[in-house]
Amino acid sequence: MTKLLLLLMILLTSCASYEGSLSYEKLDEISYIEVEYDKQRSKADLYRPVGEGPFPGVIVVHGGGWSSRTKSDMDSVAESLASNGFVVMNINYRLAPEHAHPAPIDDLELALSYFKSRAKELKLDTKRIGLWGYSSGGHTVSLFALTRQKVQAVVSGGAPYDLTWYPKSPYVKDYTGFYRDQAFQTYIDASPITHIKKDAPPFFLYHALNDNLVEHAQAANFEAKLMMNKSPVKRYDIGFWGHGFGFAFSSEAIKEGVHFLKQTLK
Repeated sequence: MTKLLLLLMILLTSCASYEGSLSYEKLDEISYIEVEYDKQRSKADLYRPVGEGPFPGVIVVHGGGWSSRTKSDMDSVAESLASNGFVVMNINYRLAPEHAHPAPIDDLELALSYFKSRAKELKLDTKRIGLWGYSSGGHTVSLFALTRQKVQAVVSGGAPYDLTWYPKSPYVKDYTGFYRDQAFQTYIDASPITHIKKDAPPFFLYHALNDNLVEHAQAANFEAKLMMNKSPVKRYDIGFWGHGFGFAFSSEAIKEGVHFLKQTLK
């Protein structure tokens, strides 16, 4: 079992990629919060393309049910973006249940402020910034883009957009601090689908058709609500796989997401 789990983790962090032809420099384990209230969880890796710039930027947010995993899960996505000409910030953030909603949203806001503050050094165009997340990371970037600082594009994979679908989920309970019927309004407020509005940024959604952890219908429903709002949205469906392997074997989705960002942040 241990060997199988190890193999799965290797797959999850290595298969989802779309390598470009551009060179880049990487800065590891950079603190993006001046007062380190959680030293390990306030770290980020920065990727800076070689060239004059300025380049568009993307902040990348890992999944893990808001309660586990690290930025290393998104290394392949970050490398795909950097090799295609994006400045990238791949972040850790505080985890539930010790740090409940909206801790990941707050940390992403701090990360974005830090990203912009180093624009000159990173050759970043602060008017062309997108977000990318998978699973709970997709929830975080989607909710952030609809409720906090304005960004120009969002790529979200395998994410729950309406938390009210999950009355007894241990993941959502740890994230919010309550089961649904104990705090229904909290679940509404913490759902990206609640906050769709006229100035919503363009979204690219990707989701595995056989996802039994976060149903594919979450993506289809969120897409429909964005379409009703006349907000730009594209969706890519990953055939056959479920939630975890849908991430591991999502190279085509990564390619489409990179192309979407190139078009949207040009």
